[in-house]
Parts: sequence; C-alpha cells; structure tokens
Amino acid sequence: MGGALFPGATTPFPGTPAALPEGFVYLPDAIPDADAHLAGLVDEVPWEDHVFRIFGRTMPMPRRIAWYGEVDYGYSGVIHPARPFSPRIATIAAEVERLTTFRFNTVLVNLYRGGADSMGWHADDDYPPAETAAIASVSFGAARRFDLRAREGDRRASLVLGHGSVLVMGEGTQPAWRHQLPKTRADVGARVNLTFRSIAARNVR
Repeated sequence: MGGALFPGATTPFPGTPAALPEGFVYLPDAIPDADAHLAGLVDEVPWEDHVFRIFGRTMPMPRRIAWYGEVDYGYSGVIHPARPFSPRIATIAAEVERLTTFRFNTVLVNLYRGGADSMGWHADDDYPPAETAAIASVSFGAARRFDLRAREGDRRASLVLGHGSVLVMGEGTQPAWRHQLPKTRADVGARVNLTFRSIAARNVR
C-alpha cells in the first residue's frame, strides 16, 4: 500500500507500512508546525467530559472530546451541535485537504491525557457521507499504537501514529475494518487526535 495514490495525486506517498490493508495510507511528519498545534489545541479547544452506557453501566469516557463542523453529530448518546472550525483547526484542515485532495466538513477532536485514555474497537460508519467517505486522522503529541481488525476473517494490522502524522482511511475501509487505540502502561504524554470527515446534513440521533 506504500505506493497508493489519492485521486488527483501524481506521485506515491512514502512511509506507509507495507502491512497496512488496502485503502489505508499513512503520512508521517505530514503537518507543519506540529509542536505549536499540539500546545495550541490543548489550550484552546473547549474540551468536554462525557459518560456513556455499556452493558447497563455508566462509565466515564476515557478521553476528552470536542466537535467542530457544519452539521450536528450524535454518537454513544452524546449530541454534538454544529460549531465552526476554529482558526487553528481550519489551518490544519486546509493542510489535510491539500495532502489528500478530499474536502472535509467536520472533525471530532480527542484529547488522550496519558496512557490510560483510550478508544475501544469501533468503525466510523454511523453517518451518511457527503462529498467523500474517506476519513483523515491527524495525530499530535505522544506516539500511540493503532490497531486494525477485519470484520470478517482474522486479519489484523497495527502501526504507531506519530507526532504530526496523518492516517487516511479510504472509502470502503469502515465497512470492512474496525479500529482501536488501546491503553498503554508506558509513560506517555498527552496526544491530540483530529478525525476529519465529510458528513451529510441530517437529524442527530
């Protein structure tokens, strides 16, 4: 997959691990000014703490989140109203769109405060896509392992998402794969992740 191209691109993107499945492209050190963006996002984003229910129990969400974009979004019983991109997020979005040639109209921003914060197995397939079904996941801060698991069969893959990197999950990846960011006992610092999507307008759930 290291030679994969985005629509309109004329040269391969280097750096994608060969073990990644078809449809996934990893761009290391892709976003300029990564240190400044990490510090700015931690300070500027109006972080929210939420709870969710699983197996009848109410649990604190193991990360802090914020939602920006042109449309409302709801998941895990949490409703996120539309909120315009901040200047910093708009700058990051412009760079991601330049790299990928895709346009994104929303972003879920996650703050992982340390190794105990995580995201369990899931797929980002609970909304109708607008212009593109691709997702671009931008990472700043501590490097963390990212796991993939096929919905059918036993194929798995993992990679480490580094500071300033972009992982593009192309059209067709969400119906075929689940992903997670597991906990780690390693002494890691904060990580901010921005998951850019293109979502069609609809009523939130």
